[in-house]
Amino acid sequence: MTPRVRTFVLTLLAIAACGCSHESAAPAPSPTRSQAESSAETPAESSGANSTKSPKEPRGPIDPAKVGTITGVVRFEGDAPERKTISSGGTGGCPDHAGPLLSEDAIVENGCLANVFVTIQSGLQGWDVPPAKDESFEMDQKGCVYVPHALAMRVGQKLLVKNSDPTTHNIKIRSRANEEMNPIQAPGGQPVEWKPAKKEIGASFECNLHPWMKAWVCVFDHPWFAVSAGDGKFAIRGVPPGDYVLEAWHEKFGKKTAKITVAPGGSAGASFTYKASDKPR
Repeated sequence: MTPRVRTFVLTLLAIAACGCSHESAAPAPSPTRSQAESSAETPAESSGANSTKSPKEPRGPIDPAKVGTITGVVRFEGDAPERKTISSGGTGGCPDHAGPLLSEDAIVENGCLANVFVTIQSGLQGWDVPPAKDESFEMDQKGCVYVPHALAMRVGQKLLVKNSDPTTHNIKIRSRANEEMNPIQAPGGQPVEWKPAKKEIGASFECNLHPWMKAWVCVFDHPWFAVSAGDGKFAIRGVPPGDYVLEAWHEKFGKKTAKITVAPGGSAGASFTYKASDKPR
């Protein structure tokens, strides 16, 4: 190879080497706008700020000028259960009744059901619930029967059980949420005090000495409840405006619910219908 040819070849190799070095050092092309957006994560998405809705603002104190009333009736459809005659003979000490002693687990008169507990089940969230009044309720034992048969009260209030009979009773309190008791109570003895600390639907009061004796107590954590009277009617007063679910509970026929709206200062009607075909609990 002549010196001129060798010089030409070396020049070509140097040019080629510079070209390769320049290409490897060149910057990568910038990503397009769509590529940048698809690979980036916004601060809101990474923190989860948009994943849940903001909670409702608290409603706060209840305006007495805007409370309403819920009134209604509990009906019974179909053949009414027969009230059975109770024989108190052989138990001793039970006074005579003016008429026959009848069972109280289902009292239906003129198509209406008594002793049904009715309360606001849901919809009160956010309201400042007024504290329970410092008062006591009474249940008596008269003629070997608990009076009343159905009683409603609030958490923290007192129930005093008396014995007006000329015979001894034992007060057997069956409860799933509150204190259970079974004291003996002599005729005219000191009232037995029961103070429930928790909400409970259906604590039973019984007497082993007189096994037909039974009463029911429901304990609520707010003041909006009632018990249907002999004509099936009930009324819940002082209800703040809002949309609610009402719940009815009966010792034999169980629960039913109904939706209701109470307007500010208004009155709303509600009704429940139990049927003979309803399966006893």
